[in-house]
Amino acid sequence: MTRQRLSIPANAVEAIVEDVRRYGLHHVETGALLLTKPGEHVILAAALAGEAGIERSEGLFIITLPAFDALFTYAEDHGLQVRAMVHSHPREAFLSPTDRRYGLRMRGFLSAVVPTYADPPVTPQAWGWWRYDDDWHPTEPAEATGADTSAQVLTFDAGGVREHRLQP
Repeated sequence: MTRQRLSIPANAVEAIVEDVRRYGLHHVETGALLLTKPGEHVILAAALAGEAGIERSEGLFIITLPAFDALFTYAEDHGLQVRAMVHSHPREAFLSPTDRRYGLRMRGFLSAVVPTYADPPVTPQAWGWWRYDDDWHPTEPAEATGADTSAQVLTFDAGGVREHRLQP
């Protein structure tokens, strides 16, 4: 069976890159989770990590159980599934021992690392990508789609999930 690459709408890529840069300029890691319809490959929502129940430092990004619970409940209530996690590193894109051990280890789940968080690459093809099967294995990067598609941009944390509103 052939796996389809994830497709990330350009607005979601831009939101992730801007969020990574914003936190990276303060020398801390951050991240987001990507949601699709079950079994589909097109990202419908990019959920950026908020503040409550989120811990950030130069070498660590932690999402606590209450924050995960808020997002997974939102996904279930909206007929979505969490398919991938994106997080940032100060320099290189690699899975650290912490990433490998404590990342979401569900068969088929994807993990991406955005390098050089103060000046992150603007395309998902320049990020590192791994798929979990029995362990983490390098995999093909997601592809950014054109401006004709868009994803919902959310913020999640232990306080819940909030939809971003477009500025007029």
